[in-house]
Amino acid sequence: MKFKAKISKASILLKTVQNIMKIYNECICHITPDKLRFIIQSDFNDGMQVFCEIQRSLIFENFTIESLSDNEIQFQLDLESLRRVLQSATSHATSDIFTNLTKIRGGPVLHFSIKSGTSGTVIFQDIPIVLLTAQQMAQINEPTLPDPLVHILLPNLKNLQKVIDKMKNISDCLKIMIAMNNRLSFEVETSSGSISTFYSGLDHPQFGDHVLSPDLQATVCVDIKKFAKVLHIHQLKPSEVVLCLYERSIIVHVVLTDIMITYYLPVLIKN
Repeated sequence: MKFKAKISKASILLKTVQNIMKIYNECICHITPDKLRFIIQSDFNDGMQVFCEIQRSLIFENFTIESLSDNEIQFQLDLESLRRVLQSATSHATSDIFTNLTKIRGGPVLHFSIKSGTSGTVIFQDIPIVLLTAQQMAQINEPTLPDPLVHILLPNLKNLQKVIDKMKNISDCLKIMIAMNNRLSFEVETSSGSISTFYSGLDHPQFGDHVLSPDLQATVCVDIKKFAKVLHIHQLKPSEVVLCLYERSIIVHVVLTDIMITYYLPVLIKN
């Protein structure tokens, strides 16, 4: 088993890690000849899941990977440890960052060497990992769902985050309504009343060949603090973010150049 590469876009990788670790710190890293994937599964975090997929060519150069499992390697990783390494590396504007899989005292680690282009100083850092077999990885699958009940492109995430942050001080439950005539609303309720914010003129991307009626709408309730964590992804300046509602979950698809991040949040079921 062999993996080594030069990290060419450490700042992009750092921002991605900083955002997905807001959901949970432990994750599975899956490296293939074409992609780097970070996966946070529901067993870790009360129903939330995150699947992040980055095109290998975006962040790796001088890339080598070899394994008996179709040249794929997977392992459990502490995201905070990875964040600290990348933060250290990006603090030097002209650093060269190399990483490889190795063993220290018999245990597998992700080894980093960070060379400063100005002083020539080389810093070594290691992150302990837990290797997973191909059989274990085969059990980790992204949920397969039908077409959503309704869906819509979210408005400016930075502004939306400010609205949701104020709402989460009022209630733990966020009511989301999507209408297929380009409307979206968020609402929180208290014993004395409710607070809502409305958006109109938003687009609906098409899923498959099925076109939904403009009269169709759906409403769900989710944990507002979990939804607020997802909105931090605005820091990556995504090209589009699609919100999909299902009976028992919502999905947020985040699309960037050569990066796709999908968040799964459970719907709150009221008694």
